[in-house]
Amino acid sequence: MPDPSEGELIEGVKRGDQRAFVRLVRMHEVRLRACAGRLLGDRGDVEDALQETWVRAWRGLRGFDGRSALSTWLHRICTNVSLNAIRRRRSHDLAGGGVGAVSEAAADPTQGLTCPHRAVQRRQFHARFSAALEALSPSLQVTVTAVLLDGIPQKQAAFEFGCTEGTVAWRVHEARRRLRDALDGHLEDGGLDADGAALRVA
Repeated sequence: MPDPSEGELIEGVKRGDQRAFVRLVRMHEVRLRACAGRLLGDRGDVEDALQETWVRAWRGLRGFDGRSALSTWLHRICTNVSLNAIRRRRSHDLAGGGVGAVSEAAADPTQGLTCPHRAVQRRQFHARFSAALEALSPSLQVTVTAVLLDGIPQKQAAFEFGCTEGTVAWRVHEARRRLRDALDGHLEDGGLDADGAALRVA
């Protein structure tokens, strides 16, 4: 007997089939973990974001109408959950006098092997980057996290988002422009190396 299709699994979830939901989780968990990991860095925060994402998905799938691909819909939920976590973290850091919007492990993968001044620059840059990303529209957020952060080819992104490659290319271009404007030259501030794909927006 062939495995059920994604559409059949979705219909199963709408009927309350938890096993169908578990199969959907397995199908999409790697991609969503990468999305949350790029935005949050901290392993504990990533696990919390994934858990909240799946709770929202379980509740929301009953009303899922299929106008967008399921992967796009899930990616948008995960992005929003992660950005909310960043907002809460930033508020906590400001209240406590901190400067970081991401964990130190994410801001400085060398775990303190670099000079303190550079580590502070990284945390400040990540804070600015997170705020700039949060300010984008949902369509730009989900596209930039998929293409620039998760490294999904634009052709594949177009298929998943149910739009043309030209639309994806425009969204990437527009998101980069807005991020550059928001970061105001800080992409290269202090010799930062853009810390991997997540920050290659220049």
